[in-house]
Amino acid sequence: MNSLRLCCLLFATPCDAASRTWKTYAEAGCTGSVSEDTYEVASSQGSATCFNAAGSDYSSIDQWCDESSKQYHQAVFSGTTCDGSSTQQTFPLGQCANVVSGAADEQGTVIVTCDFSPPCFGRDTTAMLASGETVPMISLQSGDLVHDSPDTITRVIVNQHKKAAHLSSPLLEVEHARGTLRISPDHVISVDGVFVAAREATVGSTLTGSSAVTSDLITSEVARVTPTTGGVINPLTASGKIMADGILATTYPEWIAGYMLGRSTVSLSSLLALLFPATAQAFYDHLEPFFQSSSPKLVRLKARLPALLVAPAFVVADLLVAAAFLAFSLAPKLLAGLVAMGAVQGSLKLRGSNR
Repeated sequence: MNSLRLCCLLFATPCDAASRTWKTYAEAGCTGSVSEDTYEVASSQGSATCFNAAGSDYSSIDQWCDESSKQYHQAVFSGTTCDGSSTQQTFPLGQCANVVSGAADEQGTVIVTCDFSPPCFGRDTTAMLASGETVPMISLQSGDLVHDSPDTITRVIVNQHKKAAHLSSPLLEVEHARGTLRISPDHVISVDGVFVAAREATVGSTLTGSSAVTSDLITSEVARVTPTTGGVINPLTASGKIMADGILATTYPEWIAGYMLGRSTVSLSSLLALLFPATAQAFYDHLEPFFQSSSPKLVRLKARLPALLVAPAFVVADLLVAAAFLAFSLAPKLLAGLVAMGAVQGSLKLRGSNR
């Protein structure tokens, strides 16, 4: 895979920045009809992006979610450009309040949530091997060949979260005419013939899927979308796509999918994963906590870099990841060599003392 694919995905265990979701209700007390808007926010203090919801007369900056204390923070301004004096807001995640100054209109209430969860497939999702056999995604390993369309095959780079059964994420249970797909809201799938975030699948939308009889792509109408939670899995593939429970999906979260789809997969890291698939899977499994903690920084880096500098920055990151992979691969051999050298030296000293 190319440098951006490797770094954005390996480091993307929460593959996204945090998000805030405003649910504005028609009536106080969180009742009546509801409208919902979701905005990306920083996952740590110091974000400099000014947010202004379309049609609103307020704006906010330095929005961040403190996962440890379960608090949401933001600075709110009158007007649309984050100028002048601000009002600081701090309140619990998921709180329903009749009045939140600057955040709700005069009629409604809001619920604020911050999502630190990995955007991926439900852990019980299936994939199709090159042989045509349907298997649980959890069984896939680096190097396995899987379908990324009814008649094309791609290679698994690594299987994210394979050893992380403890991870749980908000998911959407998308029931359609040919089955059910469990997927996180910001994971990108084919909806109405376009790759978009799964949350854009609504009743009446069509998902792109595969026929059980032919190798043709078909459509399947969505009948119901239900929020749920559960464990996650995400096999990263060389093409960036995979058939998930018979539905055409990408292996990308929303923040990077638009950039990555259709780009080259050639890189040093991809070559190493191709040559040493078992080591590549072990490398990811061992360092997944590091990739989790580094993810928000990578998301913000891509957002702030000029477009022309994004690819060069990740070429450098690709080289660093490749170097770390080589170090991980060679460490046991180097350690064994040092132990052997020590044993030889000890044996020579013992022989010398016996003469």
